[in-house]
Amino acid sequence: MALEEVKNVLPFNPKSTNQETFIVDMTPEMAQYILDNHNNDNRKIVPSQLAAIRKSASKYGWMWDGGACVFTTSGNIIEFQHRLHIIVERGETVRVTIVTGVDPEVFVRAAPAKNRTVTDVINKKDKTATNDEVTTLRQVLKRRAGSGAQQNGCKSLSMTNAVDLWYQWKQYVRQGMLLTRDFFDGKVTDFDPWQRQFNAWATLMVRIGKEDKVQPFLSLLKAHKLKKRKTALFDGMDTWFRDYTYEISGENKAAAVHIMLCHATDKFLIDPSGDIQFGLDPSKANHIGMLNKGTYRDFLENPQGLKVV
Repeated sequence: MALEEVKNVLPFNPKSTNQETFIVDMTPEMAQYILDNHNNDNRKIVPSQLAAIRKSASKYGWMWDGGACVFTTSGNIIEFQHRLHIIVERGETVRVTIVTGVDPEVFVRAAPAKNRTVTDVINKKDKTATNDEVTTLRQVLKRRAGSGAQQNGCKSLSMTNAVDLWYQWKQYVRQGMLLTRDFFDGKVTDFDPWQRQFNAWATLMVRIGKEDKVQPFLSLLKAHKLKKRKTALFDGMDTWFRDYTYEISGENKAAAVHIMLCHATDKFLIDPSGDIQFGLDPSKANHIGMLNKGTYRDFLENPQGLKVV
């Protein structure tokens, strides 16, 4: 494409070999032109990334953060394509940093920058927060929404709300994780893959004022697993977990573990000796089936599923 034609749209040469950095007022027309003519050999569009940028722009407006639209000497962008799509979509003119003169091979040869995580965002305000704690918080919010069913008005962890939610839940998360520490001491390993679900359960028990039941429950479960004290409750839970969950995985299995713990808690509260049948009908082991049951319902942020405005 002729340079004069480019200059009619862009106030710079995208194929420049000069290594320069400057700021332009990026119009939607300029953004579309770049996407149409200077976005060859780029990565695929990631819908979740578009959604995150769209959400941030809708809530806070366009925030200039110094992130650059980077052009190689061949005239193609290697960064910023998702943001360009949102500029076009919103029809706004915004300030954008432009970088030109980058080697086309930099994409495959240079070490990638570390993506920002929710933990990174929280650590800017509280350097004591650990990744395990933030992971537990994420699980807590999922379970508060309802296992396998996102309820209206419920919170999920994002870059924009992470700090506020961390400070709201910090004390509960830390106390909950402290209560499960002895259970995950390496002697009982059956539930090691589901430690984050146990941590979330314990955190929520603290949140609803039943923290004094966590260690007795886990101590009885541990004694059962170590064959020091067999109980009908955990015999039934073992069988249910083995038979019901062996063909499921991922979030479905995590939700099943949470439901199992909630149901076992209800039984334990009736008989702390564990001399009670587990008795969970697999057809009821879902959000609808558990909605009106004790601990599961107590954990929910919005049990009625009402739309919060």
